[in-house]
Amino acid sequence: MDFVLWASRLMHVVSVVVWFGGLIFLNVVMLPVSHHEGESRSKAAVGALHRFNGFVWSSLWTALITGLLLMLLSPRFLWFEYSTLWQKLLAAKQVAFLLAGFFSWQTAKVVGRMEETQNEPDAYERWRLTYVRLIRRTIFCGIVGFLSAAGMEVL
Repeated sequence: MDFVLWASRLMHVVSVVVWFGGLIFLNVVMLPVSHHEGESRSKAAVGALHRFNGFVWSSLWTALITGLLLMLLSPRFLWFEYSTLWQKLLAAKQVAFLLAGFFSWQTAKVVGRMEETQNEPDAYERWRLTYVRLIRRTIFCGIVGFLSAAGMEVL
């Protein structure tokens, strides 16, 4: 049982690091540099965003499955019980995860629109700005989830 907990926790952390670390890289490095260089509409830039979606989805599903395992194996977990601070932090982490998943789903749709409008500068720019906003919302949800998990660990 200890090995299952250890492996689940390790896979959970790695998947979250890949997911949110990649989003932070896109938000802080790749998107600003490609926009500054006038290459944001290039096939390589849009292709990189499209390819990153696979990492997002594999990380999201891994985080979901391992998170459920960690939650169900915890002696503090009770279904629909939010009386302790630990349980409230767990609820905040779950809501943050659901919102991050929803924003990631929207982001995947926006990348498709970006691919469709590569030859239309105005439309592409609107989709690019939407993509940036969605990434930032997802990162914010990740920070909330991280802080909730840290609080749960301390308690």
